[in-house]
Amino acid sequence: MSRVNQSRTGTDLLTVEQVADYLQLNKLTIYKYIRDGRLPAVKIGKVYRVRKPDIEAFLESKRIRPPEASPAKPARPAVARPEEIAVAPPPRRGGKPDIREETINPMEWMSRGLH
Repeated sequence: MSRVNQSRTGTDLLTVEQVADYLQLNKLTIYKYIRDGRLPAVKIGKVYRVRKPDIEAFLESKRIRPPEASPAKPARPAVARPEEIAVAPPPRRGGKPDIREETINPMEWMSRGLH
């Protein structure tokens, strides 16, 4: 209905409801954009009207542009691996303790609960 009325009259002024329909946003969001000054509008009496060119300018200001091509980034330096820690395994139940040592890195040491 709102688009039909607009095309019949040929006006470039839209109501907040028409703008909300056009942008597929909630009417309250449009009021917030107007109040914040992000979307220019004219107040006639108690109602707001928004010009079509202002909507197009608003949309253009929100356009996302692809990033510009940048020169190739230098290769990242190799990350040093954490040093390894020698850890003796827990003693066996009821038997002799195992005296061999295992070598694991600190993260593995933490994940095994050996801390």
